[in-house]
Amino acid sequence: MKYTEKYQIGFNECDENQHLKLPSMVDLLMKVSEDQLDAGRAGTEALMERGLGWVVTQYHFEIKNLPRPMDKVILSTEASGYNRFFEYRDFGISDQQGNELVKVTSQWVMFDLKARKLIPCDEELMKQFKVPLLPKMPHFSRLRALKQYDQSRKYRVRYDDLDTNHHLTNSHYFNWFIDMMDRDFLRKHLVSQIDIKFDQEVRYGEQPLSLMSLKEDKNDLMSYHAIEDDTGKVRTVCELKWRSI
Repeated sequence: MKYTEKYQIGFNECDENQHLKLPSMVDLLMKVSEDQLDAGRAGTEALMERGLGWVVTQYHFEIKNLPRPMDKVILSTEASGYNRFFEYRDFGISDQQGNELVKVTSQWVMFDLKARKLIPCDEELMKQFKVPLLPKMPHFSRLRALKQYDQSRKYRVRYDDLDTNHHLTNSHYFNWFIDMMDRDFLRKHLVSQIDIKFDQEVRYGEQPLSLMSLKEDKNDLMSYHAIEDDTGKVRTVCELKWRSI
């Protein structure tokens, strides 16, 4: 069941090129998803009463263009399927004429907040939202960290960086990724595709490294990113494809 909302982009949600920031874009997609789930008593508050939460494990973004300040857009989301442990959700941003600007597919798990472990999908909840049972898992890019990155920078997880699941909020990863890029590069390029995989949560007070390499790969301009903890374990891997403005 597809759910849509109308929304007007604010100046505070855009960068100096007047394009929607990636963290703001992720926050908007989470907003429309939360609004749909709230209506069916499956949003953050309802799940927290049961000691549960939704946790994303992977995203794939295809970005044709990014909205600008004061643009009126249509946000959309739909639970596209599930199997024993994973729920799949699609998102979109389109203009008022229905032209697709951003298309997103994602994979989620339901998480026991106290035990800090995933649990099987709630089949009754899936039936409530008319989510189809999938015979096989949808395909996502198989992301792996590079053996070595060209740049690194240490960050600290602050209190305001946390979400209601008590770990670093999804959108904040993109602040760390974009901060690794040179300003002149960002003024001349836009992201056209994103693949990101979350292997393990990042928690309050931790000081992980943000790693990055920028490369030409088969005629594509790619930046490769990872978040690594102080033991060298990779928590998150991301690939961004760029195009010239």
